Amino acid sequence: MIRPRLVYSLVALTTSALLGGCGRDTSSGQAVRGAHSSRVGTVATTVSTDADLVSAVSSAGALAPVSLKFGMAQPPRIGQPQRIELVLVQQPGLDIDSLLVSLQAGEGLTLESDHSFEFQSPAAGATQRMAVTVRAGQAGLLNLGATVLVDTASSSVTRTFSIPLIVAP
Repeated sequence: MIRPRLVYSLVALTTSALLGGCGRDTSSGQAVRGAHSSRVGTVATTVSTDADLVSAVSSAGALAPVSLKFGMAQPPRIGQPQRIELVLVQQPGLDIDSLLVSLQAGEGLTLESDHSFEFQSPAAGATQRMAVTVRAGQAGLLNLGATVLVDTASSSVTRTFSIPLIVAP
């Protein structure tokens, strides 16, 4: 059995690490096409401001051709739908042919919206905005995974990100 004090310490440490990853992004939204649907549109509104977004966890660090940020209007709760705003930020000056974002819900989490998004010929340094809906089936630290495939004229690179969600009962 895990001691409650240890759990609270881990939650506080994770929250501090996530809040330390906050950043500002000023690029405008781009057209989005869900790969599992035929709709095309622009994700309209942000959670509040881009300063409220947190960087997703990736082992690639600053060398990655893209970074991923996320935000939520309120903390997730068990059984309630939760809208998450995802913002994919491209490295400045990198000419990208296409981006494919694939999402994977971890144990205890259900992804209720599109599982993937594709962006064709995005402008150099552009920001892509997406919105997804998840539903937590249990309390605790849950994970939404994101894999981003970046295709350029000379290479293909895959980056994996983790979006930790602390779910209250």
